[in-house]
Amino acid sequence: MTSQAPLRTVLTGAGTGIGRATALRFAREGATLLLVGRRAEPLKEVAAETGAEIAALDVSEEGAMSVAVSSFAKKHGGLDALVANAGVNPQRESALGTHDEAWLEAMRINLQGTHRSCQAALEVMLKQDPVGDWDIPVPVRGSIVTVGSIAGLAGMKDRAAYGPSKAGIINYTQALAIDYGPQGIRANCVCPGFVKTDINRGWIENLPAEELRTITNRHALGMGTPEAVADAIYFLATRESRWITGVALPVDGGWRAS
Repeated sequence: MTSQAPLRTVLTGAGTGIGRATALRFAREGATLLLVGRRAEPLKEVAAETGAEIAALDVSEEGAMSVAVSSFAKKHGGLDALVANAGVNPQRESALGTHDEAWLEAMRINLQGTHRSCQAALEVMLKQDPVGDWDIPVPVRGSIVTVGSIAGLAGMKDRAAYGPSKAGIINYTQALAIDYGPQGIRANCVCPGFVKTDINRGWIENLPAEELRTITNRHALGMGTPEAVADAIYFLATRESRWITGVALPVDGGWRAS
């Protein structure tokens, strides 16, 4: 894998929002893509724009990602990058109002799904040789980019299930970086701020005017777009970030600084 070589990439949660924007970003650079998601129809729409392959599956289901990733890697001669983006926010509530179903769903999809996806990628990446001139002491076999949230970096109102699931992703990603860095696997986490995507557009648009103004103003650069997050994900997947691992990168328009 070099800065010029097209990335052989598996992307989860690829049908909408940040996932869709990321698929389009990678495709513009010539990446060979496997788009993963629970619903086939959105994946087919993105595939039509990108020429990607698709796999409609639940990322948290045992063995599902291993089969999809290994098949993709075998077909294309390896795997350069995994973007573990699949996620849900089933309930915006404080602790006492959080239903067991919402808690378990957040942990199942966000945290377990990320774990299953990363396991599948590691199984492939650890068996392949580094390709290209890496200009660092440990040549890189592959890059894993997970998607957390600013809600995982610090407590946030009415995120009693979502926030902990994203905090778990951040810690998990850092554990990957420590465990597998010496073997040439990089792992980093992108933590978006408030972005208008399918998962939260309705919630944002229905906020009281004053609360929306407060949230908007805390982003020094304004609220974000899926495309802005996709650019950060792409950077962390490529050779240009070759000496970066274990990072939880806020992509938040200045939210954390305010």
